[in-house]
Amino acid sequence: MQPNLFSTQPPSFRSFIIAVFVCLVMLFFNWRMPHLIQPARDVLYAAYNPIYALASYPVLSKEWLNQQTKSEVQLRRENTAMRAELLQAQVRLQKLSELSAENTRLRGLLDTPLIIDGRMEIAEVIGTDANPLRHIIVINRGATSQIKVGQTVLDDQGIMGQVISVYPHSSRVMLLSDKEHSLSVRLENSGMRAIVSGTGDLGRLKMEYVPTSAKIKVGDRVFSSGLGQHFPAGYLVGTVSKVMQHTSGEFAQIDVAPAAQLAGGHHVVVLFSDSLAMEQPHADR
Repeated sequence: MQPNLFSTQPPSFRSFIIAVFVCLVMLFFNWRMPHLIQPARDVLYAAYNPIYALASYPVLSKEWLNQQTKSEVQLRRENTAMRAELLQAQVRLQKLSELSAENTRLRGLLDTPLIIDGRMEIAEVIGTDANPLRHIIVINRGATSQIKVGQTVLDDQGIMGQVISVYPHSSRVMLLSDKEHSLSVRLENSGMRAIVSGTGDLGRLKMEYVPTSAKIKVGDRVFSSGLGQHFPAGYLVGTVSKVMQHTSGEFAQIDVAPAAQLAGGHHVVVLFSDSLAMEQPHADR
């Protein structure tokens, strides 16, 4: 009788041979028919999950204990640091918002249709006159920027005023609303000429010497006429806001709302004109 091949081998070696054989068979089925092996693999993965959870439990427990044992001082310190970072971010956001608004204003000045010819200089309003009864602003451009007395100052909406004093690095500008300021104007619809003077009110100008028979209505636009050579012609001054024609008087009472932002402008345009540079800004009366 032929002896059994495995009868002479130690039990441990027989188990090893059987395990290798089973592994080879499983590898063959996994290679040729993986759909048959996948259910068994899923069962094994599910059985391993509790083992993975138990193995990771010491690490998770350590982190949880470290979090719970943090002192109140440390938590307050972290909270203070986070509040400081939030405050810094909010301040930066405000600055970015202001820079964006300033960029929009400067683009409006550069793209304004009022500037149709000639050189211009953008300036910043840096102050106002000390006399509260005068409407005079100070800009940060002066003789070093070739600014001269008599130059017209505008914003992106219309005429603001005229340069009356020049210093090396600054200039004083009299606004249209100043009581001592006047300029010659022309009404857009009728072409009639008149004089617009300041009233001491930043939101109101007055049109003088207009007969009661003149055909003027609220909403008519008023432009500089160029007469008197104090302002170039064709720049917007304002819009008629009120018309009162007195039957007893010779002249009508007409108010004009200035087009420029006399009260709140931050940047202005100084218009260069050789023919006007040496003129003094006085009333065209």
